[in-house]
Amino acid sequence: MLATLGAVLVVLGPLSWLIAGDTVRKLPGKDRADALNAVRQTVLAALAGATVLAGLVFTARTYRLSRRGQVTERFRAAVGHLASDKLTERIGAIYSLEHVMAESAEEHNTVVGVLAAFIRENAKRDTPPNPESRPPEEGMREPVPAWGTEPPADIRAAFDVLARRPERHEPRRVDLRSTTLTGLMVRSFDFEAPPRLTWMYFTWADLRRADLRGADLTHAILNGADLCLSSLRNARLDHAQFIGADLRGASLGGTTLLGADLTGADLRDTGSLTAQQLSAAVLDETTRLPSELSDDPWVAARLADCRAWRDQHPAQPPAPLPPPTAPVRRPQ
Repeated sequence: MLATLGAVLVVLGPLSWLIAGDTVRKLPGKDRADALNAVRQTVLAALAGATVLAGLVFTARTYRLSRRGQVTERFRAAVGHLASDKLTERIGAIYSLEHVMAESAEEHNTVVGVLAAFIRENAKRDTPPNPESRPPEEGMREPVPAWGTEPPADIRAAFDVLARRPERHEPRRVDLRSTTLTGLMVRSFDFEAPPRLTWMYFTWADLRRADLRGADLTHAILNGADLCLSSLRNARLDHAQFIGADLRGASLGGTTLLGADLTGADLRDTGSLTAQQLSAAVLDETTRLPSELSDDPWVAARLADCRAWRDQHPAQPPAPLPPPTAPVRRPQ
């Protein structure tokens, strides 16, 4: 109380005279008193404004710390429920983490990492494939799953959250290597925007019968992945890597393959694949093509271009050719 009273006396006394200066001091009696009162009112108003501003800053800081604490607590609780034995609690935890990620950009990469780890640990391939092995000349690497086969509900929920995550800076790829995602359905018409699977790791993932229609897989890595009988219609596969991937029986109608690396990939029996699509992809002699495309002039030209580029730039992928307006065959 005494400190406050002293501060008021200082403001109304010496401080006001100091701010008033010689101009006010030289005024005659009543004019000097009026001018000094005006100075005091101005000083008090300024101090009141500064006090209010300081209060707002303090309140904002307190709110931010409180909100940060609430987000941290929600994150901790959700991660704890991910280990629950009850499916409903695990799914609830996944959607709770999605809310945390949406509200807090600071937790974005942490939530993405937790959900990716959840999928990897709970959908791990029983027998990791041997990178040195190739599928037999006939038949699939593994028995083809029946129609209707899907990942468990919690795995689907975690994948959906990753597919619709906000577009923010991510310092590393989403790691889903060697996962079993057979029959996964992530289709553009089920999302508000095309599912964002860009820059993801799907190396040696099992994506047989997966339905990825309209998904954006730009720059994704699917080396050695099993995509037999998958649907990739109208998907974006630009600059994705499919080195050694198995795409037999996959549907590729309307898919863009600009700069996609199909070195060693098996594309036999693919549906709706055209020479125009392949003319912009990276091919080599180990790429297995449908019989109707293996002798196409556009495909042959692309193979020659890739071969020449590799000879001149062995450390760089071939630059994509401009896609033709339509496949043109040489006269018989």
